[in-house]
This record gives sequence, structure tokens and C-alpha cells, in this order.
Amino acid sequence: MKFKHFLILFIAVCFTTACDDEDIFQPDPDSIVIDNFFQTEEEFENAIRGVYSRMKTVGYYGGSGASGDLIIVGDLLADNLVSNASGRGSNRQSHSWLYNDNLTPTSIYTQAYIGIARANLVLASINNLPEGATRDGIQAEALAARAMLHFDVARFYSQMPTQSSNALSSIGIVYNDTYDPLASPSRLSTVQEVYDKINADLNQALTLIGSYNSNSTTRINVNVIRGLISRVALAEGDYSRVIANAQPLVSSVSPAMASELSNLWTSASNPGVLFELPFILGDGLMDSNYSQGSGQSLIPEWSVDKDFYDLYNPATEPERISAYFLTLTNNSLGETWNLVNKYINGALQQGLNNGRYLRVEEVILNLAEAQYLSPSATDAQALATLDILRNARYSSFTGGETGDNLFNAIMLERRKELAFESSDRWFTLKRLQGVSGIPAIHTQGVQRNGNGHLSDGSGVVPPGQTLNAGDHRFQLPIQQTDIIENPNIEQNPGY
Repeated sequence: MKFKHFLILFIAVCFTTACDDEDIFQPDPDSIVIDNFFQTEEEFENAIRGVYSRMKTVGYYGGSGASGDLIIVGDLLADNLVSNASGRGSNRQSHSWLYNDNLTPTSIYTQAYIGIARANLVLASINNLPEGATRDGIQAEALAARAMLHFDVARFYSQMPTQSSNALSSIGIVYNDTYDPLASPSRLSTVQEVYDKINADLNQALTLIGSYNSNSTTRINVNVIRGLISRVALAEGDYSRVIANAQPLVSSVSPAMASELSNLWTSASNPGVLFELPFILGDGLMDSNYSQGSGQSLIPEWSVDKDFYDLYNPATEPERISAYFLTLTNNSLGETWNLVNKYINGALQQGLNNGRYLRVEEVILNLAEAQYLSPSATDAQALATLDILRNARYSSFTGGETGDNLFNAIMLERRKELAFESSDRWFTLKRLQGVSGIPAIHTQGVQRNGNGHLSDGSGVVPPGQTLNAGDHRFQLPIQQTDIIENPNIEQNPGY
């Protein structure tokens, strides 16, 4: 973390673009004196938007074209994508797990800690507001955002709690819970300590939030906090906590129906969305992570793996296929590709799409998995929860699975539904490595199928097809420049 170099950035609060349905533009940050800021409700509201705006930058949803953002990096590290030989080679080394401390897959580490510092600055000044629902709501929002950003760092750069038998005692991350731009903090000794702090922030946020932001999908509210808790608890293997927080959410928020998917993935509508980052004209184009251009001039960076694409049934889920994928034949090259379509058809312009950080569909899948793995729940409960999503996606399906077949069905739906949006596939393959009582196929790390970049599976096959469970590369390297800036940060083992 480059805390010392961020001092000027933070002292000015550096809120440039409002992350809200309203396009609020801040004054010149250099004109803001911190002693005169954080005095009014409006200033706190703008400060919270500044936390969210950090998530619209490269490393999260910035659409840099470098294929290193949250919406793609986990898919290219896993088995949903194949590097397209006709592209520019964006992040191709990471696809083959050839990263190191000078060539890292993503810059989310740096971006997250900037957002964390902004949240801490809000929390450090929260008592400037009068007691009441507004102060409680803003405090809850900042606490939940701080937990959310730390969790993103933790699941990329440390072991996840269910990943191995010694995961909880392995090295954690820096948990920065005070605003001190001159600090040079060390990583916490264990993953357990990190998750204790994440949970403490989320628990306090849930206590404080009340009905604050209850009608918003662009600000954290009680539904977002419960969804986040279900995500964190699933990573911990705390299935009763997943159920307790996901069940009321699944009971009250419906997933997008199949007929709504096309509008959902142009950002023309947002059914099922719990938390999203709204992009306006001038913001980054997210489709550039996957391809550039359009039509016959489109330059694909990534193809969809043939075996993954074939998991979708054109007879029973055509709406999901058309919303998620684009099959394109390039006449000059004589090549046909299956490409990612989720972000191409923006409502305002091509590639301008909202960043969907959390949808109820994920919470449904979290709940189904927890019900399957929890000794206090039943297969019948897990199946009923899974069918909430399947009824919204398919014109017909067989269903009725039990035992291993039910777990396989939950994992299949998770892979299909959440592809290409929040790196979920990578985190799923990572966290399941140490989970007992599930089919072995889910505990083996990344096992690719040897497909090339063309739609029929032929073409150029990238090097590197297997990343076995337990490999040190499941914990990404911290960039060397961050370690130089703060020598107290210890590099991950193996780098």
C-alpha cells in the first residue's frame, strides 16, 4: 500500500465523480481543506459516493482493456475463458498463471485500499453529524464498504477459510481500520483475524443501517449487507450464518426473469440487482476487457471455452444464451468465436454498462449451497432454493436431484449464472478445495479441457491447463512497488 503517497489524495478527499443515479460533480479537490469538510450531511453523502467511485476505476470495473478488472480476472484465471489468438494478448500471461510480483494479474489491491482509506476518513469524522438515523446510516454504509473492500483483497491475496486445513492460521492481509495516511501497517498474522474484523464491521453495519438507502441499488442498504454476509460466511464455511442472512433476502427479492435478461445486461433495467455501480457517459467501457470494436471490426481478447459454452441449453434457456454470449464469424480470418456479450450492448452506448457487484441470484445460490452443506438443513430445502433460480431461467428442466447430483446442479447453476461479472468462478474453485463431503471434481483446483479459441474448440490452445489444489498461485502476488513503498508488507509464499 502506498499510504504515504496517498496523503495528498486523501486529505483532499478526492471525490471526483458521484457514484449515484444523480451526476454530482465535486469541486476541485485541491480546494477542499479537511478541517472544513465533513460538517454537513451533504458533505458526508458526497464522501460516501467517493468511496464507491473508487470501485469504478481500473482494477474493479474500470474497463481498462487490460483484462485485469473484477469482471474478468477471475474468469481468465479459471476455466471459463480462452485467450483469443486474434487479440492483443491482454493479460495473457495471467491466463497461464505466469504472474509474479512485477507482473500481477490485477491492480485491485491498490484500488481497494484507496477506497478503504476514504471509508476510514468518513468514520473518523462521523461524530460531526448529529445523532440519529442519518448518522447511523452513513456510519453503517462506511463500515460495510470497508468490510467489502477488505474481503475482496483477502479472497485474492490470502487463503480463503475453507481452502485448506491450515487456511485460518495462514497469513492474512492488512486490515486498515483507522485513517492514517502515514502508516506502514503489517499484514495480520492469520486469515482468522481478518475475517473476525470483516464480520465485526458487517455486524455493526447491520445493527445500524435500519431503513437507510432502502430503495437504492447504488448505495449499501440492509439487503446489501445481508447479501455480503452470506458471501463472506460461505467463504468461511459458516453455513448457519449464510442461511440466517440469505433466507429473508431470498424470500423478499425476486431474481430477474429470463425475459428480463436482455435489458438487465444493457443496464436498461436492474431486476434482482442488490448493489451496482452506475456508469455514465465518460466512464470506462467494460466490454473493452473482453473485446474492442464491433461487427467485423471487433477484435476479441477472449473466447468462451467451448465446453463451458456447451453447458447452456439453447432449447430451454435461449434468453440467457443471447444475453451472455455473442457468436461471431470473422469473414476475413475465416474464424468463428463464442464471445462474451454481457457488457457489449450498453443502453447509452456500446460497452457502457453498470457494474453489477451483487445480485440476488448469487444469494440464492449461496443459500442453496449452505442448505446442502449444513447439517441442520435438508436436500429438499436446498433443491427448493435452487429451483427458485431455475424456474426463472428455463422453460423446462428435469430437477429433483439428491445427494452428489444436487450439489453438482448447484455448482453448475452457479458457474452459468455468475460468469463474467465478479470473478466468482475463481473464488469458487479456490474455496471448495478444502470442503469435505462434496464430489471430488469440485476440490481439484482449475482443470481446463484443452480447448482452443475457436467456437468448435479448435484453434490455439494456451499453455497451462492445470492449476492443482494447494498451488501457491491461488494467492496472487502483491506488486513489488507496494512492498517497496511499505517494507512491512510481507510477500505471499512462493513469489
